[in-house]
Amino acid sequence: MDSNSMDIPPQLIVSAERLALTGSTAVIHRPFRAGRLVRLRRGYYVKTSTWVEATPAQRFEWSAAAVGLAFDRPVFCGESAAVVLGVPTLRPPEFVDLATSSERITGRRPATFVVHGNSALAERARNAGNHPMRYVLRRDAQAVVSGQFSCTSPVQTAIDVMCTSSFSRALVVADGIARMLWEQGLLGQDACLVEHPGIALALDGIVADATKHRALRIASLARTKAESAGESFSRAVIELLGFEQPLQQHTIVDNGQFIARTDFWWPEQSIAGEFDGKQKYADEDTRGDWSADEVVYREKLREDSIRALGFTMVRWNWTDLEQPGRLRQKLLRAGVRPRARASS
Repeated sequence: MDSNSMDIPPQLIVSAERLALTGSTAVIHRPFRAGRLVRLRRGYYVKTSTWVEATPAQRFEWSAAAVGLAFDRPVFCGESAAVVLGVPTLRPPEFVDLATSSERITGRRPATFVVHGNSALAERARNAGNHPMRYVLRRDAQAVVSGQFSCTSPVQTAIDVMCTSSFSRALVVADGIARMLWEQGLLGQDACLVEHPGIALALDGIVADATKHRALRIASLARTKAESAGESFSRAVIELLGFEQPLQQHTIVDNGQFIARTDFWWPEQSIAGEFDGKQKYADEDTRGDWSADEVVYREKLREDSIRALGFTMVRWNWTDLEQPGRLRQKLLRAGVRPRARASS
């Protein structure tokens, strides 16, 4: 599976391991009762300060890993499976979702996250949130091994997410799975996800017409070239705003000389689009040696080179995507036009 597959995080403290090493769990229970450790579930802990300082994505992975280790070969599903596969998600899933074949045990499980004490740090840890476990009905879950854990296959994960998550969240995962399948040689570089035989077959099996139509729309839009969740999120918002989809990862050349590579490109209007101020140069490997000022300077030269060819440049960030009206105005000002409405 993908090299970014979720592994057992080193920050996770496992009481059974400490017991085996020292013959006692006092080294865990005392700091836990004092509020210096948070308990994700019985037997699995993280330092309270580490939990507070972590990103939401890290906190989800620690919660998921605790579930994966606590149970006997559980199968992660939905967006939780995407995380296990190493596929980008727009945001960390709210729940750690496990597949079950029994209707009797579906739904959210009782909370296991505990932080003792009334210190400011303990309160911050509680306010940071946690990710409860939930069982989701998947009678014919096709399990694969990814890293240290098991989850639904990439095809089933894509179908599940396209059927159940919001449009933007679903496209982020679908783009990531399309890229994974391409890297595995199972999808052409310029293909869309719906061209994968397994995806097409699974889509055909969706009974509800509205769900099938929505999933088909996302699978037809999902492609292999998105390099970040932000790029996929951008494409989702562009689609929902009714604009033409741009080309991705377009290389601009002048008289045979490389000028730039842009996240997005609208060929009819000669408009380049960039998400979140990312810099793209001919030699990406040298960027780590540049100062912040040099990066800004080189980015300005790059944009000037694009504009000198008569092309328009439009940039946006996360705030523009979270408030789509802002992105709409930026695209319109740059000259991007909405798709023509089909006549009835």
